[in-house]
Amino acid sequence: MATRMAMMAAAVAAVALGDGSCQSRLDVGLNYINKDIVEPVSNVDSVDACCALCVKTSGCIVYSYNHETKLCRFRNSTENPQKAGDVTSGYTISAPPTAPPAPVAVPNQRQLEFMELEFTQFMHFGIPTFWNPPEEYLYGDNPTYHDCHTTSIDHSNQTGSYYPCLHPDVFAPTDLNAEDWMAASASLGMTEIIITAHHEGGFALWPSNYTPYSVAASKWRDGKGDVLREFADAANKWGIKISYYLNVQDDGYMAFVANYSGPEFIRRQVGMVKEVLTEYGPVNRFWFDGTSSMPPGTDKDALWAQVYETIRTVSPSTMITSYRGDVCAATDGGTLYTNNGPPPNSTDTSGCTAHVEGGKYFHPTEMHGITIQEGPDGNTDAQPTYWFWHPWACAKNITGCPWIGHANASRIFDSYIVTVGRGAVLNMNIPPERTGRMNVSVAGVMAEAGKAINDTFKQSVAAVGSASGQCTDGVAEITVPAGVQFDYIMTMEDLVHGQRFGNYSIDFQQVGSSTWETLVPPANVSVSGSKSKGLQDRPDGHDPRDSHIGHKRIDLPVVATSGPAAVAIAKVRLNCLRAIEEPVYVRSFSLHKKTVPWE
Repeated sequence: MATRMAMMAAAVAAVALGDGSCQSRLDVGLNYINKDIVEPVSNVDSVDACCALCVKTSGCIVYSYNHETKLCRFRNSTENPQKAGDVTSGYTISAPPTAPPAPVAVPNQRQLEFMELEFTQFMHFGIPTFWNPPEEYLYGDNPTYHDCHTTSIDHSNQTGSYYPCLHPDVFAPTDLNAEDWMAASASLGMTEIIITAHHEGGFALWPSNYTPYSVAASKWRDGKGDVLREFADAANKWGIKISYYLNVQDDGYMAFVANYSGPEFIRRQVGMVKEVLTEYGPVNRFWFDGTSSMPPGTDKDALWAQVYETIRTVSPSTMITSYRGDVCAATDGGTLYTNNGPPPNSTDTSGCTAHVEGGKYFHPTEMHGITIQEGPDGNTDAQPTYWFWHPWACAKNITGCPWIGHANASRIFDSYIVTVGRGAVLNMNIPPERTGRMNVSVAGVMAEAGKAINDTFKQSVAAVGSASGQCTDGVAEITVPAGVQFDYIMTMEDLVHGQRFGNYSIDFQQVGSSTWETLVPPANVSVSGSKSKGLQDRPDGHDPRDSHIGHKRIDLPVVATSGPAAVAIAKVRLNCLRAIEEPVYVRSFSLHKKTVPWE
């Protein structure tokens, strides 16, 4: 049987020959995204072979060869050029038309402000906080019963007429105090809290007019309690931004108990979104994910279209995150922000596409999945992950409370370095306990970690401010005061101009030497460097570095710069090794001494 290569070559040969010839000009890392004039050919061995096929193709003046897939494409225009690390484009006429380069995607003001948050608190609090699971369910992979359908174990003693959902009376905080939440969050340096206004079971933390499954149906405060009112009032008092997890496509009560029709489900979900926007704000953002429990026949596309329209109309400053809208979860790296959709600040309800260099749109990244009660090393599911506070988490752990993992200051500190220090916003889950207050030991850990982060990274031992220029060695340079030691190098890119650093390294000069030596080597990425490598959700501190700088990059030097064996350093410089676009812009470049109480 003829191979696809032979078949395609025969098809190309049947086309009238062109008059061009292979030109010496090659554009490495550039692709043209326009219509193919004939079918692409696969299994082409080289750029030269691709060019030869283009010469034989009538009308072909530009070809693009993908080195990884060995695919050769044929075009008659240089419209819509885009960066593509594994692609080389060439030409069969001496002066192909030159299209203007695609503009660098830049963040809008709300996205810039979002990146300044750096560290935000996810607060899972609601009826699952108070569930008492049977012993046989207690130590499962995720023993939180929160969506009305993930367990077959009998729990009817806690459901009553609301089966399979938990009865509203299960919600019973004894000493709820939202001021206490704000004090703990502020001590860690957080300036935003995302509370689960209604989680997947549908129980609403406010007396909504759109659902009978809320605090109003409980005995808590005689049915007159309003968690969101207390939360919003306290947050506004403390200057902490208000955000909500409100899963409009996942409501176990409406799907399994009330059995509403699809249109009625949409009306109620959209109504709840409007309620929190108008009554419990100002709302900085909604945090939506992809879990789903909807009545049969619900038009999910229509649901999201109405939700988006409501948010964009009622509160234009409210962001939509984190798998769609204005911010994208860091599913393929923390410090690369551009992708090809959806457009931010729009009513396009499609999900986030993969981050790529040269993408049309700017989407800051967020990392979540780190929670105060989780596995023994703070990063695995070797023991269960608890999103809602559960007292048995501490009871099972041999060290008691606080839960090991991220419920200690050093782990929070390390998490900051490998998330915020990798360009992402860290969204860390720290829920209140059953009383409705923050756990005392966890609150103490939050304050200790916050002080360590501030003492280490909010002040520097040496620094330079903004700098810009072509991509070359020494884009920014620090003269180190005599005798000064440091543990971290922090680089911030000026993202007002978009993301421009593609790869970088950091060098140093010893005192009395003019030789530059490696302090931070370049990231080991593919030749393209077009995609961040290795840094995923739930980083553990050992993830390989990616090649971009982004909002904030915290690097550890590969030589001793602190302690008795420290090298005496006179200068430190930042090198641009590859630019996505020139010039490149540096917001700040600084050296920091680790200042923590546990060492």
